[in-house]
Amino acid sequence: MKSKLKHLSNSVILFLIFATTVYSQSITNTIGTNGIFTIKDASNNYLTLTQSTGQVNILRSLRLENTSGSTIGVMFKGAEPFLHNFGTQNTFLGIYSGNFATTGSGNSGKLSITLHTMIPISNALQ
Repeated sequence: MKSKLKHLSNSVILFLIFATTVYSQSITNTIGTNGIFTIKDASNNYLTLTQSTGQVNILRSLRLENTSGSTIGVMFKGAEPFLHNFGTQNTFLGIYSGNFATTGSGNSGKLSITLHTMIPISNALQ
């Protein structure tokens, strides 16, 4: 009976250890006046956020997924889509530039509302 209780208590302890490690976590910090939030290793600052300016610096690369819809692989300016590459070999830069339904390829749209209602022809407007 003692061995069964010991085995059960070990199982309960093990369960509690594993159960506590799978909870998701949020990190919330407040940067003090003129403070800097930094993500780094021993010699490099990979990301910094400066409280006084709100400026974010990224040392290496910013990687976006290819655009597959209006919420994946899109950079926004405010609430408006600003930069994306929906479709095949397309690049759209500017508020509402391009759309998320085009079947054309090789298009490049720059400035606001360019190619927003474009026809599906490859290399239509470059």
